[in-house]
Amino acid sequence: MEEASELLDRSGEAMAAGRSRRFSGFLDRFVATLASLLGLYILLYVGDLFSAFRLELYGAHRALVYTITLILVFLLVPAGASAPRDRVPWYDVLLTLGGGASSFYMFLNWEQVTRFYGQPTPLILVLGGIMLLATLEAARRTVGTAVAILGAIFIAYVLFGNYFPGFLFTRGYSYARMIGHFYTSDGALFGLALEIFSVVVATYVIFGQFIQVSGAGDFFLKLGISLVGRYRGGPAKVAVVASSVFGTVSGSAVANVVVDGPITINMMKGLGYRASFAGGVEAAASNGGQIMPPVMGAAAFLMAEILGMPYWSVAVAAFLPAVLYYVALYFMLDFEAAKTGLRGMDRKDIPPFRETLKEGWFFLIPVVVLLVLIGHVGYNVAKSGLYSLLVLVAVSYFRKETRLDLQKIKSGLQQGALAFAELGAAAAVIGIIMAAVSLTGLGMTLSSGLIEASGGHLWLLLLLTAIASIIMGMGASTLLVYIVLAMFVAPAIVKMGVEPLAAHLFIFYFGCMSLVTPPVALAAYAAAVIAKADYWKTGWEASRLGIVGYIVPFIFVYQPALLLKGSSGEVVLAAATAIIGTIALAGAMSGFFFGAVFWWQRILLGAGSLTLIYPGWKSDLLGLALVAIALAGTRLARALALPGVRPTD
Repeated sequence: MEEASELLDRSGEAMAAGRSRRFSGFLDRFVATLASLLGLYILLYVGDLFSAFRLELYGAHRALVYTITLILVFLLVPAGASAPRDRVPWYDVLLTLGGGASSFYMFLNWEQVTRFYGQPTPLILVLGGIMLLATLEAARRTVGTAVAILGAIFIAYVLFGNYFPGFLFTRGYSYARMIGHFYTSDGALFGLALEIFSVVVATYVIFGQFIQVSGAGDFFLKLGISLVGRYRGGPAKVAVVASSVFGTVSGSAVANVVVDGPITINMMKGLGYRASFAGGVEAAASNGGQIMPPVMGAAAFLMAEILGMPYWSVAVAAFLPAVLYYVALYFMLDFEAAKTGLRGMDRKDIPPFRETLKEGWFFLIPVVVLLVLIGHVGYNVAKSGLYSLLVLVAVSYFRKETRLDLQKIKSGLQQGALAFAELGAAAAVIGIIMAAVSLTGLGMTLSSGLIEASGGHLWLLLLLTAIASIIMGMGASTLLVYIVLAMFVAPAIVKMGVEPLAAHLFIFYFGCMSLVTPPVALAAYAAAVIAKADYWKTGWEASRLGIVGYIVPFIFVYQPALLLKGSSGEVVLAAATAIIGTIALAGAMSGFFFGAVFWWQRILLGAGSLTLIYPGWKSDLLGLALVAIALAGTRLARALALPGVRPTD
């Protein structure tokens, strides 16, 4: 099994974690300064400083951020395992200069070029070609070969669509027409995806790094230990609390595992948890961070833009399904601990709650500010993140040990810039895909083809979509999986009568679940590396623990009450019965439901859980009856305590 450093190099966060090229002297200072300035520039742009001086950058801002992104990627991320790590080879010098110059040209000439994008000059034809090649190579290095291949396929489709068979046939476009659209159009490579990446995503990634630098991350971990560490299975429950908090900010399951895993996984193993189970817990808990409001993964911000609704509306709709995910995970861990006799942490290792809260209560203020700004006030998402970051800097001065001095601020800016720079190429590839779809009309064609392939059956279309999401997620980020399926599959689901938000959240959920679903499951792989466990066992444990993530999306498509859509009575009833059903599902999966259970009880619990999670009073009554029978069987077996008879696991 490869080392954690190698995993980071190919699954994101490599630059921020210092697992890429390491320089000394001038190059080291240059990269550090460039990254810090990029982070500072992002925050100043979000804060409208440039607009205050009547310097309206708009699209030129995206080009400038992407210029620095490409420079950082080609300087820091090696082309392969055999590439030098202590120096920059000649081909990376060419890529740095070529890619940087192509993007910087757009920054300098944004208004002029985009105004006449249908008439590319010879210089633009050359720079546009270099831009596409540099983007695909940067994506290959940072987010994987599969992403680069996907981008190349869409480029080929634009050029040679007239050779494709059946409903995929389209007119082939000339190279000049393609470059004119891909490179110089305001809605293509430098379009919506890069706008969200360079403003919203970048702000929250920097915010996440400041949380770590300030010590707020350690505070949330200690707070989790003080809250649930003493109970049975304490370390596993700590992993759930800590990972859900950090994951909401990071938006990356792999980064979450790498940050929290070395602490939580080793705590679990130290108290007797199997290595694969400990890794599975961390992977499942970290993956849930992407779906937990108030700050979800980057794809959620893009979803809000595509649907034309406030981000907070997306977050509110995603709240109950995310709660169900963590309720199921929490009770599965509790039942597993009870079944196997695992105890909580030693009292001497648990910091007192009041003392912990006293040491870092002020770190809760930025979170409250964020909730108030996004939720209650309905303020701009990026600015809300910026102001919460500024509040974090201010409150850090409440204690000497947590103060964010200039050195820490510089470190936060630098690490934040390096972390989000690795997402830049993926955002640009998304721009390429969106440009290809808009130019060829592939989205509508493929949507009609999918409806025809499913025979008009919504359940079959959803099943095919779920499978496609997981397969695509084997080599791509959640963001890329979401945008591809949002363009091709979501319109087909909506055409069949599903509410658009439910259709897009369905795709988003399965894009997230691909990170814990074997055979690839990058989050589970990262956890297995840290736990020194078998990868396959870790992956299946993570999938089992995160089972609600596979079930709930199908249900909220048919019953929007789980997305908090409907009357107050419908929503409250749906929430209450869904939570009961989720606990029953945890019992069915773990073989323990407030006592050991027989195989027939597990079947009843499983069936009852599904009917309870599905909103509706008839299904709720049936589910309650099935769960009650299963629970009565447990109580009866315990009362009789028949010798030599024990429930099966």
